Amino acid sequence: MRQFQITLSLTFVLIAFSLSSVASIARHTDSITVTHIAQEEGLSQLGALAMDFDDKGYLWIGTENGLNRFNGYQMKVYKASDAEGNLPDDHIRSMYYANDTLWLATNTHSICAYLMAEDRFVDFQSQLNIEQYPFVKFGYTLYPASGSLLIAGTIGHCVLIDRNKLTFEVLSIPDATDNDYVTSIMELSPRRYLVGTYASGVYLLDVVNRSIRPIPELAPLKNKSVNTFFKLSPERILIGIEGGLYEYHEKHRALRKIRDITIKSLHRWDDHTLLAGGFNEAYFIQNDTSWQKVIFLDQAERELQADILHVKRDQLGGIWIGTAGRGVFYYHPHQRKFVPSRITANNSPKKDFISIFHFIRDGDNLWMATDLGFVRHDLHRGEYKLYRTDFLEYALTKDANQNIWAGGFGQGLVRYNRQKDRFDPVPLPFADKDIIQITPVSPDTVWVHTWSSGIYALNVRNYGVNPRQIHGQQLVRSRTSFIDASGAIWIGSDEGLYRIKGDQSVHYDSLSNSRVFAITEDPENNIWVGTAKGLNCINHKTGQITKYIQQPGLPNDFIYSVESDQKGNIWVSTNYGVSVLDHRHRTFKNYTENDGLQNNEFNGKAGYKDSIGYLYFGGMNGFNSFHPDSVYVNRKVGKTLIENVYLFGRPIYKNIPYTDTLTFSHNQNVITFDFASLNYLWAKKNRYQFILEGFDKTWRPITADRSTTYTNLDPGTYTFKVKGSNNELLWGESDTMTIIIRSPWYASIWFRLAAGILLVLAVVGTFAYKSYKQKKMNLKLFAMVNTRTEELHQANQALNVSLETTQKQKENISFLMQELNHRVKNNLQLITSLIDIQSFEIEDMAIQEKLRILQSRVFTVSKIHDIFNNKNTEDSIRSDRFITNLANDLIVFSGLAIDLDIKVDPIYFPVNKLTHLGLIMNELITNSIKHAFVDQQETKRIGILFADESNQWKFVYRDNGCGFKNIETTIDGKKGVNLVKNLARELKGTITLTNDSGAVFTCCFPKTNTI
Repeated sequence: MRQFQITLSLTFVLIAFSLSSVASIARHTDSITVTHIAQEEGLSQLGALAMDFDDKGYLWIGTENGLNRFNGYQMKVYKASDAEGNLPDDHIRSMYYANDTLWLATNTHSICAYLMAEDRFVDFQSQLNIEQYPFVKFGYTLYPASGSLLIAGTIGHCVLIDRNKLTFEVLSIPDATDNDYVTSIMELSPRRYLVGTYASGVYLLDVVNRSIRPIPELAPLKNKSVNTFFKLSPERILIGIEGGLYEYHEKHRALRKIRDITIKSLHRWDDHTLLAGGFNEAYFIQNDTSWQKVIFLDQAERELQADILHVKRDQLGGIWIGTAGRGVFYYHPHQRKFVPSRITANNSPKKDFISIFHFIRDGDNLWMATDLGFVRHDLHRGEYKLYRTDFLEYALTKDANQNIWAGGFGQGLVRYNRQKDRFDPVPLPFADKDIIQITPVSPDTVWVHTWSSGIYALNVRNYGVNPRQIHGQQLVRSRTSFIDASGAIWIGSDEGLYRIKGDQSVHYDSLSNSRVFAITEDPENNIWVGTAKGLNCINHKTGQITKYIQQPGLPNDFIYSVESDQKGNIWVSTNYGVSVLDHRHRTFKNYTENDGLQNNEFNGKAGYKDSIGYLYFGGMNGFNSFHPDSVYVNRKVGKTLIENVYLFGRPIYKNIPYTDTLTFSHNQNVITFDFASLNYLWAKKNRYQFILEGFDKTWRPITADRSTTYTNLDPGTYTFKVKGSNNELLWGESDTMTIIIRSPWYASIWFRLAAGILLVLAVVGTFAYKSYKQKKMNLKLFAMVNTRTEELHQANQALNVSLETTQKQKENISFLMQELNHRVKNNLQLITSLIDIQSFEIEDMAIQEKLRILQSRVFTVSKIHDIFNNKNTEDSIRSDRFITNLANDLIVFSGLAIDLDIKVDPIYFPVNKLTHLGLIMNELITNSIKHAFVDQQETKRIGILFADESNQWKFVYRDNGCGFKNIETTIDGKKGVNLVKNLARELKGTITLTNDSGAVFTCCFPKTNTI
């Protein structure tokens, strides 16, 4: 939207009638702000010939090239089309809204209507008898009469329309010239109406008698182009024509000319003022019989001429002005919250963009430090005086003695001389001429803050100067200071914030930014600090710091100045306007150049509050001054409407504002909602919140966006709700739409029910079929079982005979095995006895020894044979029992007294290898008995160890005899040892012979090869 100003220049002309009092806006302001609505907002044509509002709050605008619906942001345009239900003619001259119907007077299709709930246009040409009254198809004006009567003006006729019964009655205008058409209609008294025409003057329409006739006392207007009527009172009527303004007094039957000026329209501006539209001019007619010419200006103050055709007032207090060729202007008496002030001084080298950096108020004068020097502004007279220095002046203050001190960059310190009305330099004993702050700390002392050399304490009486250290250092760039209610001095610099009271100082280095530009105190004694990035609040009780960084409502966090109003609200100037923090709700509200600020950019230190609560903020192009209580708060909120719904980015061709439920298929699940709040005052500041119930858990964050998209929605029912606020973040009621996404056919309840029934039937059928098949099979099997049973009975009998034979054979085999084992055992015993007998007959001791060895071997084999024949013996036998029993038996067999030390793990050893292990033990024990022990040896001991070591078994045999004399000779040459080696080899083992207090024999053999 483009912003324009209306400046009012007064032209006092005495008129012959008295009007009400002057409108307040005309008396108290020299300019008002309007918003220009034209092509940028999508207006189809700049000739706004007709306007009206519907019940939802939309503004409808008729032009020569389409019908427009405006929501505060953009137009929705309806163009003519031959399709049924579309707009029949897009040249619209007049309109009237009632009962959800928009009536239109069109250029070639006479009267038609738009049925909003049905989203279709209705053409009434068939009811108008166009063949009999061909010129009725040219519509020009509509006037809502009493009851359901609507009067339409066409070429040469008036049409009486009953809106309830939809009946049409055509009345001809007598003596109407060719192409003469009705320009305006107004009620004169009940059922009597004035009808103005383009070429034949004014007529009286009597609805009761269904007649149209001339009015004799208005005969002077015959053959005049009558443009407009306006009723001042029941008896006094204003008539505007081409070339004059007249007053008609019906009671006196008098017509009086008021002014020789073309009047095309007359409208009520407010309760006390009329707005008159002339030929490319506009006027306010006031109660003091004066006229004010209204000049439309753009921002460059270039004059814009426009014919005012219509004025409409919305429910939010806004006034809409339709023009011929300039589009639509929107005015609201509070559209601009602030009035900017510009410094105007005769000796100023420039007329605008004079930057202001500091303020102080001195009585009725407001002093300002600017980039040209110091300026004194007389608040009563509105005059400015520039004390030009051509330095950038940066600091102003007033001490306890009412002396004004000032300074800037390159200027040094100066003092205002009231008697001579000038600024006198103050001599200082240091070279730094950049004075950036002056702090009165006592009646006798001010602190002078320099840019680069620190702070100095100045005696105001004798100009004595002493350096003043802050927190133990010279503090540079300390551009701001503040003395709080307790008397503490606060200083802000590029190195943070300092608090000084007496000899104590505190450094605050944990602010949102170390560069401090402004300090103030609120009514609760909290300290507020503005920095290069963020606003900070220091709680005076706890010292806790709360930081406010850029956020909604605070669009810029470069804080140039901070001021607290009397209610505790915090006002800040930034690089993007002025913002105020509500102290109760901790929410920001932002104002920009569109609200009447001097500029969006403000200057450092250029914030000030005077003793009566007025705030001053300076910037690049002047300053704003206001009292916080006077800032208008808009309490009205327009309706929020869902305007459009898109499916996969394509619009749904439905009348969305009149639709509450939409249904989609399961694959139509990407949905976009467009919405708008019909609050036209600062529409761009409207905010929105929305929720899709069934998808969102909470309301979405506040946003300025007017559209949102949901993707991949699952089948189900959803409710979309959206609510809008006005520019003050006051929220209205929400608009609601239900969205139903149907499940796919295979997931529908009917399909699932049918599928379930079919499944049950299939299961039942399957079981029935299986039961039938099973019965047939059972009969077949029964027959087979009977046959097989008989066969089995016969086979069983044969088997019993066979089992008896087998049992007898088994008993014979068992008997034979017993007999065999008995004979083997007897033979082994017989061999042992024969060897024993033979040994007695042989005197050769060597032969006797060999027979004794043979006898022990046979004995060992006999013992193992006993184990094999044991019925309880399985595939393996416990080694501890076998080794212990065999060793004891061999010792007993030898007849010697030998101690046994047996350490054997309970290992299950395969029985098929027992012979090897038993013979090894036999050879070793026999060898010890024969060779190891000497007769004089008192204790003879044999030790046996058999252990499980992970993947192998370890067999260790030792005695405490004389040991091996030559181990290598023993291993290679002894027959007994060779036998042991062969037996160990059969077990896949290895043997080792060592001497360790006797002979030690070690044999290791793997488990896998042994079992």
